[in-house]
Amino acid sequence: MSTTLEQFAGAPQIKGIIAYNKNWYLLQVPATFHQMLVEQLENEGEIFKPNAHPHISVIKNEAPSRNQADWGTAFIGEEVSFQYNTVIKKENGLHFWIDCYSPRLCEMREHFGLTTLKKEGDEKNGSIYMVNFHMTIGRRKKPTKAQLRPQYRLSPQSHIDVETGMQHL
Repeated sequence: MSTTLEQFAGAPQIKGIIAYNKNWYLLQVPATFHQMLVEQLENEGEIFKPNAHPHISVIKNEAPSRNQADWGTAFIGEEVSFQYNTVIKKENGLHFWIDCYSPRLCEMREHFGLTTLKKEGDEKNGSIYMVNFHMTIGRRKKPTKAQLRPQYRLSPQSHIDVETGMQHL
């Protein structure tokens, strides 16, 4: 099950740097952070190939519908904070990942007119984003049976988890 918004309350936070590569906006995360998660999986006896370039995909294989002149130049080099769930996910049978949350990454997607699920908050909080990003830790060397959750597919890159109501990118 994807991480609920409430589960991010008080979750650890770290920063990454926005980069752009061939129509792909990503948040590069510190190698030391990724290595900590790799070691956790190795200590659990998991057999996998660690991701060589730890990152969070912000926009991948999607075309902007707004602010096209900014595409590939806006936000590059910006330092962005994100919270992460410490529970390592593995339900798809192929990968290990953690769910991440960042309102700033959602604002970047909105800048380009891309789907970003949110609900209206109050006067103090404004809009509340209902989006899980993820950071892939590694890929299993031997796939296992997937334990997929019911979902509403928004695009090839995004779906809504039926149980939590959270958009997953």
